[in-house]
Amino acid sequence: MEAERQAVVVGAGPAGLSCAWRLMQAGIDVEVLEAQATAGGNVQTMEVDGFRLEGGPHTFMPSADAIVEVAREAGLADKMTASLPAAKKRFIVRQGRMRVVFGGPLSFLASRLLSFRGKLRLLQEPFRTRQRGDPTDTAERFFVRRFGPEAARVLAGAFISGVYAGDISRLSAPAAFPLFWRFEQEHGSMIRGAMKHRRQRRAELAAAGRKPLPVKGLLSFSGGLGTLTATLAAKLGPRLHLDTPVRGLARQAGGWRVEHAGGSLDCRALVLAVPPGPAASLLEPLDAEAAGAVTAVPMAPVAVVHLGFERRCAEIPDGFGFLAPRGQGVRSLGVLFPSRLFADRTPPGGELLTAFIGGVHDAGALALDDGPLADIALADLRTLTGLGREPALVQVRRYPEAIPQLVCGHLERMELLRQRLHDLPGLLLAGNYLQGVGLKDAVASGVAAAREVAVYLQQRGGGEGERDHGDC
Repeated sequence: MEAERQAVVVGAGPAGLSCAWRLMQAGIDVEVLEAQATAGGNVQTMEVDGFRLEGGPHTFMPSADAIVEVAREAGLADKMTASLPAAKKRFIVRQGRMRVVFGGPLSFLASRLLSFRGKLRLLQEPFRTRQRGDPTDTAERFFVRRFGPEAARVLAGAFISGVYAGDISRLSAPAAFPLFWRFEQEHGSMIRGAMKHRRQRRAELAAAGRKPLPVKGLLSFSGGLGTLTATLAAKLGPRLHLDTPVRGLARQAGGWRVEHAGGSLDCRALVLAVPPGPAASLLEPLDAEAAGAVTAVPMAPVAVVHLGFERRCAEIPDGFGFLAPRGQGVRSLGVLFPSRLFADRTPPGGELLTAFIGGVHDAGALALDDGPLADIALADLRTLTGLGREPALVQVRRYPEAIPQLVCGHLERMELLRQRLHDLPGLLLAGNYLQGVGLKDAVASGVAAAREVAVYLQQRGGGEGERDHGDC
């Protein structure tokens, strides 16, 4: 039996790596067990024939504090790169055409994305301050109340396709859109709330002596978003064990025993930073109610289809890409234009387009072979842009359980989960299914779990050689 560790983290995706990194930085003896042959989860960057392909997400926002802080700590401050100016332009599919998303008053008035009636209803949003929902609201009810039926269908529908690959009628408004929900509850309006939120954030940064990042737009890293996870994995060194699936957990005096493919590890604190399915399987023998709360989080399947072209495609407009609400004549959830976002994504003069296909309304798409999936993306691009060329590169990655769906009842289930974990001292969870589905949420959950582990270990008295972990 190996010596007891202070902490073990199960899972080396963004949440697990961030958690383990923070623990290591705090001087806590930590080991990470990852079932797959590579670390990073779906945040990995691959190099294929000179094309730089992202496994999942492509960017993060400068306001993603946890990502920015972890990146700086890991020595990646000078590796953060801002998207090209062209990325500011975004498109939504409406009536068989890509329409530019308005970015200001003049573009709003000129836009054909919404009808005159739809625009008029949207303009009323700041003045509908008496309308507030209740915690059972679906995203559909919330956005119809705030924006009106047309803007909810088009704008919110596109956003939900792109972020959740989900169903607007099933997602919980307070769980899936907590910031928007809070804006309405506290200020009576999303727009009023957003304006006050920006002012408050600037004041908080100033009070903390921090300056906002001197960039606008979206961020990645030199070498791709996978630079973050690859760097954290490298810094963990021998503490990270790949190809090491965990078989089971057992409580014991003073901590936990983790049974894995190569043996077992004893630890005082344990973090499960794996998706809902594996987390529920490990929790089931310990607490069926906790496992049930995790199992109840549905997952949307998504296929990521990369199309690489040797030469720039003149038919593709400069911009971030397009999102497609349901019922607009295309099957893709959306297509990004990575070579228009960052300059290092293709061989010189090339083009890279990345389509997302599937979601809760088209789960069967993942059963298709690579060729038919590429054909779907190409057909949509030809319909919308007139693209006439065949790609030199096609790469497909399938994620049967890609994006957590924070459906109605999610907040109540997570509260039940927290209550049940009180009876499992030293066991914590991390992951983007808890309070949000983005990369920023995954990293933030890992950072939060590391902080809780540090507090837990301190409360039970530091072991030999431990230092104060309060700043973890």
